[in-house]
Amino acid sequence: MSDVPLNERRRLAQTLRELVHQVATVDVDDAELGPIAAALDPLCARLAREPRLVLNVSGLHSSDHARARSGREPLYDRDPLVGLSNPLAPPLLRVEGGGLTEWEVTFSETYEGHPGLVHGGYVAAVIDHVLGVTASSSGFASMTGTLTTVYRRPTPLNTRLVCVGSVERVEGRKVFCKATLEAEGELVVEAEGVYLRVDPDRF
Repeated sequence: MSDVPLNERRRLAQTLRELVHQVATVDVDDAELGPIAAALDPLCARLAREPRLVLNVSGLHSSDHARARSGREPLYDRDPLVGLSNPLAPPLLRVEGGGLTEWEVTFSETYEGHPGLVHGGYVAAVIDHVLGVTASSSGFASMTGTLTTVYRRPTPLNTRLVCVGSVERVEGRKVFCKATLEAEGELVVEAEGVYLRVDPDRF
């Protein structure tokens, strides 16, 4: 792994998050964006010359899963939803005191679907992540079997969203879960999922 301190990697990811937001929302002529793209090209080329992470059964992801199961941070630091080192992540964060089952996220215009609303695919991804971690908190790593998402009302941008997951029952390898997503105390999404327990060695 690179010897760049984790806080610097996260700082870079946050800067890129802001840059993506600016690119997605700025209203200027292409001519004004050309010099900015030209300035970024050498930075991309510089990073492209650096070594790559090897993500395999003995690498980063397995270590992150082990820390997740033990309750230690960081949790999936390069994950596309919760990864503070991943500029794609909104990011989705644990609610303090909520354990592994309560999470919060605020989506900016970067994630807009219909005007002023979060794209439904990102909403489903948040719920899938929360339910996946909730299922895994029952003692086994798990993977999504089925996910049914019911959108009760549109999900607003730039609003604190809270997603809470719960395990309803366990039948053999199947973990049956439910989740709700609220915006300022108002229910916007309900979901049910079946998650399949996976042997940690196989996982």
